[in-house]
Amino acid sequence: MKLELSGRRLLPSRFRQWLRHLHIENKGLMLMALLLAVALFALSRQPLSDVKLFNVPLEYRGQRADVEISGDITQTVSVRVHGPRDLVRSLTPTQLAVIADLSNKEAGERVVQLRPGDVSLPDNSIQVVQIEPASIRLVLEPKVRKFVEVEAQLIGQLPEGLELYRSVAEPGSVEIEGAESQVNKVGRLKTETINLQGHSKDFQTLVDVETPHPSLRVLTTTPLKLSVEIGERRVLKHFAAVPVHCSNSSISSQLLTKTVEVQLYGPGSALDVLQSKDLRVEIPSDLTTGITSALLKVVLPENSSPYIETRKIIPNEVKFKK
Repeated sequence: MKLELSGRRLLPSRFRQWLRHLHIENKGLMLMALLLAVALFALSRQPLSDVKLFNVPLEYRGQRADVEISGDITQTVSVRVHGPRDLVRSLTPTQLAVIADLSNKEAGERVVQLRPGDVSLPDNSIQVVQIEPASIRLVLEPKVRKFVEVEAQLIGQLPEGLELYRSVAEPGSVEIEGAESQVNKVGRLKTETINLQGHSKDFQTLVDVETPHPSLRVLTTTPLKLSVEIGERRVLKHFAAVPVHCSNSSISSQLLTKTVEVQLYGPGSALDVLQSKDLRVEIPSDLTTGITSALLKVVLPENSSPYIETRKIIPNEVKFKK
């Protein structure tokens, strides 16, 4: 009898503990729900207001893969919104986005209507009243690609007595892509600027290329390797009475011009060790009999500097007996 009575008293006690535990566990959730309800109530009691936001970003979506937007385009628009006063007054332009749908737009001059449903809003209680401008015009062109040469863009002065021999990018050309009219205007691309200040010998560096219009894209993997060659300042030197050679004996016997003057351009130290007898002025070996004149070519010694150039041969062609 006592055991049965004890069981009856125990059951209500456990039930009360469970209710107390449930109440403690859900106290945080109940508080959050209460705060949310209060906030929504306060929001709903606010007076409604209109606010105009300037410089709202305009995003272009749905563009076909074979066309490209050409020329300057509208980047931002103004949007007038309606909603709870405190909420709309706290909005910033970057919290909104207006979508310009280019789906199924072919190449040519096109008009895109901007409607309230095209605006991305941060809160459902806000409504779009007006977009200015309500439509935009743009030009869509065929998207094309082509390869263009790369030119190094160098600045700065080298130390006294040195000069730039050449600069070579590897690869020497890159592939670009964009609107047809923009791509056709590009003959070559320049690298980002490289300062020669402080350099006194050959060096290599990695560079990116610059495009003349932001819509153009470089498809070739960058950066490129740029090799810059620097050396002793070059000078002009004249060599008199340089013999003219011809490997064809039948042509050689008809040669009237026996020696010529040669003008070379190269590093001073490399030219100082050369003499007229070290040079060869040759006549092409494939000449036929009966010719009256022929152009000449200067052949330098094998160990000569690769930066020596032939500037002038006087005369630049020789005469033969008729």
